[in-house]
Amino acid sequence: MSEHNRAMLAALTRLQALAVIALFVVLALATLTIGAASTGEAISGDGRYSDVQLYHDIGNAVAGGEGYYHAATRLQRAHGFPTSPFVTVRLPTLAWIEAALGWRTVHVLLCVLLAVTAAAWFAMLRPLVSGRERMLAMLLVLVGGAMVASPGLSVSHELWVGVLVALAMALRVKGLTAPAFPTAAFLAAASALAIRELALPFVLLAAFWAWRSGRYRELAAWAALIAGYALVLLLHRQAVVPLSLPGDALSQGWDGLRGPGAVLQDIADVTLLHLIPAPFSYLAVLLCLLGFLGAPPPLARFALPWLATIALLLAVFARPVNFYWAILSVPTVMAGLAFLPRTLRDLIRAASSSRT
Repeated sequence: MSEHNRAMLAALTRLQALAVIALFVVLALATLTIGAASTGEAISGDGRYSDVQLYHDIGNAVAGGEGYYHAATRLQRAHGFPTSPFVTVRLPTLAWIEAALGWRTVHVLLCVLLAVTAAAWFAMLRPLVSGRERMLAMLLVLVGGAMVASPGLSVSHELWVGVLVALAMALRVKGLTAPAFPTAAFLAAASALAIRELALPFVLLAAFWAWRSGRYRELAAWAALIAGYALVLLLHRQAVVPLSLPGDALSQGWDGLRGPGAVLQDIADVTLLHLIPAPFSYLAVLLCLLGFLGAPPPLARFALPWLATIALLLAVFARPVNFYWAILSVPTVMAGLAFLPRTLRDLIRAASSSRT
């Protein structure tokens, strides 16, 4: 195994590896004690109107000629969804795309984007892992993004962001050793950011690794994107605030403090892993996450912090109604299963070594 492709677990001492194995066992046993959770669509105050319906109606209103901000604030007000703070009103990007292309075309575009993302992962992993692992990872990206098959979910901002970030990740990792600027990765990440601000952690991560690797031209581009995005958010705020009325619903805040169990529950619920009975589905999510510890370092340096950020959002900030933030992990998260044998093999080797 080359140094470039050497997993972090392979460098552990014997005692460190045994401690990690013990921790894995404890986490797995704890996961099996988590009770089944019930989640669903975010629902308005009247208990009948979902966020999926809301974003469909906004798209239809924009397609009919109504201005985005008037349509969004009008419909969110009418159905008890908050309009304050301003980030509760999504950026208009996705609604404009839906209005311009139509629902069927948008759905097809999302499905094609997932297929391109899976192909990008296959190409990215070519010099890093075996052919079998590469094929399995590609298939798991497709399976992990299976929710794109539902036409109604093409309105999900988080789903678009999750797929675009997975694409940007593959393109960025593929170009780590190349001197050229990663234009395609930059455009994919910028597109994700244009749809939802929750893509910002990935952009910051890309900027960090550009700095660490001394790629200052790339760092300047990421910094310019962040600065430009700050301006976009300011303009977005100025468009939303005048249309928000004193009687509008307010967000209940983002202080759910639901703990690590919510991470496993929410990710299971937005992937095909929900077909496995709980709590074994939660154990499967844990194994997906642990698998990335054995992933090749060029991939792990992006995938682990991105998934850790999503886990932090779900465990600390998300209320039960915000479970859909877990969709940001789609389709990346299930690809971790492709590297789980590598994780276990590296741990066993390290535990059997004479390094102390």
